[in-house]
Amino acid sequence: MKEIYWLQVIGNTGDFCVTALVVTIIALIILTISYCAFEVYDDDDRAKQAAIVKWLRRSVVGIAISVVGVVFIPSDKELMAIYGIGGTIDYIKSNDKAKQLPDKVVDALTKYLETLNEEKKE
Repeated sequence: MKEIYWLQVIGNTGDFCVTALVVTIIALIILTISYCAFEVYDDDDRAKQAAIVKWLRRSVVGIAISVVGVVFIPSDKELMAIYGIGGTIDYIKSNDKAKQLPDKVVDALTKYLETLNEEKKE
């Protein structure tokens, strides 16, 4: 049960990275527009513009971190497939009886699973 819990948590982390990426891109767009619209008249305006540049740099760092999270953290479904299929493959590799199953049994199982998928779609 702990494994399933941690798989869900990792999947939620991936969803968080997607949300953070979207929010950071929106912030980057707003900061870029405000930087371009800002006219420098005096030192106070330069200070405001420097603050905007500082937040632009932070936004770029946030986007980079979020992109790495989005790319490398799989979703809940992908994690469950990795966990389930990986366990099955390990079991088949270690079990001598499973290695001896004929190809016809594998074909029959494949057809059975396809009919189950078709029933789900309907």
